[in-house]
Amino acid sequence: MSNTPQFNKALNDILTTLTPHQKTCLQCNSVFDIFQEDIDFYKKLKVPPPTLCPECRKQRRFAFYNTILKFYKKDCSAHKDEKPISTFYSQSPYKIFDLKYWWSDKWGGEDYSRDYDFNKTFFEQFQKFNLLVPHPAITHYWKGVINSPYTISIIDVKNCYFTSLGGYLENVHYSHWMGESKDCLDSLNFGRCENCYELITSDNCYNCKFCHDSFSCVDSTFLYDCKNCQSCFGCANLRHKSYCFFNEQLTKEEYNKRIQEINLGNRDTVNEYIKKFEALIKKSIRRNLLNDKKNVDCVGDRIWESKNCYQVFRAEQTENLRYCVDVAHEIKDSMDIWVIGPHVGLSYELIEAYDCSNIKFSYFIKDGIDLEYCLECHNCQNCFGCVGLRNKKYHIFNKSYLEEDYWKKLDEIKVKMLKDGEYGEFFPASIALHPYNNTYASVEFPLSEKEAKQNGWDWHEDELGADIGNLELIEAKDVLKDIKDVDDDILNKAIICETSKKPFRIIKAELDFYRKNNLPLPIKHPYNRLLERFQKRNPSKIWKSSCFRCHNDMYTSYPLKKQEELKIYCEKCYQEEVV
Repeated sequence: MSNTPQFNKALNDILTTLTPHQKTCLQCNSVFDIFQEDIDFYKKLKVPPPTLCPECRKQRRFAFYNTILKFYKKDCSAHKDEKPISTFYSQSPYKIFDLKYWWSDKWGGEDYSRDYDFNKTFFEQFQKFNLLVPHPAITHYWKGVINSPYTISIIDVKNCYFTSLGGYLENVHYSHWMGESKDCLDSLNFGRCENCYELITSDNCYNCKFCHDSFSCVDSTFLYDCKNCQSCFGCANLRHKSYCFFNEQLTKEEYNKRIQEINLGNRDTVNEYIKKFEALIKKSIRRNLLNDKKNVDCVGDRIWESKNCYQVFRAEQTENLRYCVDVAHEIKDSMDIWVIGPHVGLSYELIEAYDCSNIKFSYFIKDGIDLEYCLECHNCQNCFGCVGLRNKKYHIFNKSYLEEDYWKKLDEIKVKMLKDGEYGEFFPASIALHPYNNTYASVEFPLSEKEAKQNGWDWHEDELGADIGNLELIEAKDVLKDIKDVDDDILNKAIICETSKKPFRIIKAELDFYRKNNLPLPIKHPYNRLLERFQKRNPSKIWKSSCFRCHNDMYTSYPLKKQEELKIYCEKCYQEEVV
């Protein structure tokens, strides 16, 4: 028998007669499809069909929390004299605890318990409740994190700085979405790499710099779409090659002579070759979608070793997923989830979780079972509308109930939420934890401050120079061009970013890396460098297009403007031409 019989009856009245149809999105007014495969998921997950289109649902998730490396100092609600590093800006209405205290047993989310008020809507009272319970200063798993304070959503890392969404790392700085790597800087979407710089969607590389969509390469610089290449420079669409210079095959002696004549420690030289490389890849062959041959019945981009995935992006070892982004390692039977893994199943509208089952409309969950509308709950089961709980069962708004009373109350709540049009929807962006422009939504769904505020979404502009103390400021144009001319005194200065005009520092580990690899100092703020890398990565969306070579219809993740500029091939033509 169902534990929530009245809710199940009301939901079945909706789902039983549901057939494939088109709906109008309540946010953007676009028409979108509800497919039979979607309906099968709604029945399996026991949720009503959504009111927003897949893109607006994705935007809402992306807008919920800060993953894009903006850090602040904010008052700790546990220790009034402390201002820990935080992703919450100083005047944010949310309360925070420093990470050590938040993860300790010196407090409990149950201390903030509230009764449920049936005279108010769920989201209205949840937001008031959410403003009372302290949040971790940074979304952080706290497991095996050594000397890595300026990091977000990481696990088992050592000596990392300005890095987010990763695990099993050492000496990785200014990077996003990576794993099992060491001694890497300024990179995006990479794994199993060492001593690398400026990688984008590249894996299994060693001593590589400025490489995009390249795999298993060694001692190479400026590569695009290369595999198993060694000692290559300025190359594209190559396989199993060595000693190639801008795709010209050279002898080992000829190659080494050319490389020795190039001083990449000089910023002017680097910029010159960046322009040459960009010209090369602009005329190179592009694969419409970068997916693994081992995939079975998958539609999306950057999918590896997966099965039965639809509209899924950047995924590895997953099965039976729909409308998911950034998921990896044994994720199954889930829909509308983001930044998930490993070991998650039967989940819906979920952000940042691992080792979970049957989690819906929730964020930052570890070791959870049967949770709905919960934030930052760990090792919990059968909880609803809770924040900051650990090792609990049968809680609503952090209040404990006997099992029988829990199910009775939950049945009433979900019936009312369904009637009010709330159940089945993720938390609205108007009550997100962070301002819109501090979230990944601002990258894939850019808005002006006016547009965001018109939607009722928060916005925050940083104060320039608020965090540099008494450091000497230096203009970007005055930063020495050649790394060999830079002395340790640069560590006591702040460089004014040539793009944003926001000052930033060079850390010792970073300077050592530039010297070791003969690379010039950057003159753009780390956040601006990250945004530039995001712009070089295709968005989590596909379009219908036609192959540049055979003109047959195909799907691609390249936006319409790039489709007009680039040579994008379908999989068949790409394999015939490149591999």
